[in-house]
Amino acid sequence: MTWKEPEKWQNMISGNDCPMCQDIHLETNEHSFLITELKQSFVRLPKNQYWPGWVAVFLKRHANELFELDQNELSEFWQDVSKTAQAVQKVFSPVKINYAIYGNLCPHLHCHIFPQQIKNDPHTPIKSDAEEVFLSDEVYDDIIKKIKKAL
Repeated sequence: MTWKEPEKWQNMISGNDCPMCQDIHLETNEHSFLITELKQSFVRLPKNQYWPGWVAVFLKRHANELFELDQNELSEFWQDVSKTAQAVQKVFSPVKINYAIYGNLCPHLHCHIFPQQIKNDPHTPIKSDAEEVFLSDEVYDDIIKKIKKAL
């Protein structure tokens, strides 16, 4: 789904047909696992861990852009992102953390957190779906427990 299908896109923008609104609160959905609920957001671990340690922070309510949030909501959302990044830092010990907000496929405000390791080339753009790497249930559970504890 993209904005190239204007009617469907408008339905998603309105929040009436937003797939993220329908499942970001669930323990497990098609794409990710719930790690925890924070003040303004749900923190999720994508099932595809091609980029090890990748997590995403989803605004609880439907909004498309940062400027749609009032000052308190905006501040608390970024605090959630920062707190999550700090937990990722504790668990994965990256050399740098990258933050990304897109919404090109689903216009629901969320921020991706990508831990960069020494082996990563800082000149290469992050492409989280370049490959599919799925882990065992035990490994997902371990990552989730570690991030929860660090939060």
